[in-house]
Order: sequence, then C-alpha cells, then structure tokens
Amino acid sequence: MINRLLIRIKTVQLVYACLQSEEPRIFADGKLRESLEASQKLYNYLLALIVKVTDYRRQQILAAKSKYMPTREELNPNTRFVDNKLALMIAEKSEAVEYCEREGLTSDFDTELYRTILDAIEQSEVFAQYMSQREAPTFEQDKELWLEILTTIFPQCEKLDEVLEERDIYWNDDLTTVLKALTQMIKNLKPAKEMIPAGKLFQKQEDEQFALDLFHYSLDEYYDNVKLIDAITPNWEAERIAMMDKVIISCALSEIRHFPDIAIAVSMNEYIELAKHYCSAKSASFANGVIDKIATQWRADHVIFKK
Repeated sequence: MINRLLIRIKTVQLVYACLQSEEPRIFADGKLRESLEASQKLYNYLLALIVKVTDYRRQQILAAKSKYMPTREELNPNTRFVDNKLALMIAEKSEAVEYCEREGLTSDFDTELYRTILDAIEQSEVFAQYMSQREAPTFEQDKELWLEILTTIFPQCEKLDEVLEERDIYWNDDLTTVLKALTQMIKNLKPAKEMIPAGKLFQKQEDEQFALDLFHYSLDEYYDNVKLIDAITPNWEAERIAMMDKVIISCALSEIRHFPDIAIAVSMNEYIELAKHYCSAKSASFANGVIDKIATQWRADHVIFKK
C-alpha cells in the first residue's frame, strides 16, 4: 500500500520536521516508521468506511420498516445503494474491516460521521443518477459510484476531516495520497476476486529499504546539498529561498545521487510535483532549474552515471 510517492512525501515532511526539532537523531527512524504505519491505517480505515456507511443506511431502512405505521415508500425502499456490489464485496471479502476493528479504528458509535457522509452522498448528483437507473447496475457502475464518492465527497467532508485529525496527527496530510492509492486499487478490482487484502505497509519488500535509505541520505546530506544550492544561485540571498524549497531540492538530490536504478527525470518530476503542493508553482520552476543544473554537473563530473 505504501508506494514510493508516499515515501517521498514522508521523507520531505520528516526531514523538515527533524531540522526544526532539537530531538536526538536516534528518534528519527521511529518517527518515519510511525508516519508510514499511520498511512497504512488510514488506507484500511477509508476502505472500512465504505462498509460502515452502507451498513448505516441499511439500519435506517430496517428502522423505517419497523415503524408503527410505515409509509409505502418505507415498506418498499430503493435498496440499490445498500445492494452495491462493491460495498458487499468489501464487507464479505476484505480484511480491512477486521483490521480496523482489531486496531480500534472504527466503531458502531461513530453514527454522526456515518450520517454526515451518507447525507452528503444522498445530496449528490451522482447518487441521484445511480439510484434512478432503470436497469440493475453492473459491478463497474457500482464501483464508479464509490470512486466518485471517494474522490469528491470524502475530501470535502468537514466531519471526516475532524475525525481524521482526532484519530491521528498524520491522517489529514495523508488523505489525498492515500485516497489515490485506494481508488487505484478499486479501479483494478474484478467481481471474481476472492479476497481484498488489507493494505500492507509496503507494496514491495525493497520499498522498506528505499524508505530508510532515502530518509537517511536526505537528512544526513541536507547541509551539504544546501551548499550546492547556494553555489549555483549566487543572485539569490539565502534568506529568500524558503526552507521547504531547500528540503525538497535536497531530498531530490540525495535520491538522484544514491539510487542508480531511478531515472533522473523520474526523481525530478516527483519532487517538482511536491514543490507545487507544498510551496508554489514558482517554487516548482525554481526547483526544476536547480536540480537540473546540479544533476547535469554531476554527470559531467562522473559523480553519477545515469540519464
């Protein structure tokens, strides 16, 4: 579940935090692990939310039917949402719900959150279109509904934002990236899939070593990299270059220097996107120019041997 994009984001965040902190260096690795594990928990929590919100709507339907004098509509509700095949598949075949219950991440008492999300879903145009179809939806259409909910409703839900902040200090910052990983997994799901595994900490075994090495190089080489940055930006006063800009450029340089299997263009593009997110378009352009100049010089000096 933890991909290299998220590893890069965590590295930038923690290098910045460590440089601001006076805590001993020995605690840094523990913070990296804690931050990565938080992303794993958030991935499973968001997956389990699909089941919890669906279950909440199912309870509403049953409660309405049990009223003393239910209306015709309450006796014959449109169950398309609660019969959504993706939600049922996650409930029956995913380890995420069990994982969240074991970790204490979800609760049947979080009804205000489930109700708030459900209200936002029911007010959306995509929900109205989905519920009004004449034909029974296909598995792909059921997936599309939840993909739309995850990408448009979850990021805008203030109650969810509040809950994430309460549950874990890392979750709010991770939401956008973790949602991308979750939606990509859902896009690839097929109806015949036997199990949906809980999000693992790392997609590949080598990614764990990549995370540790990138973090160590980026933190240990920061001040040396800043000297390189200053040397090729003589017209810029040091104070004019924001610290986050320097951290992002420095992390990019450490990755370019120490990971021969990663193309320079791949590293540059990833960190330029981070500069856009954490700084500005102007910062991204600045980072692009600096990284390119230093990487070009390293190739000329045979410090690195890759394109």
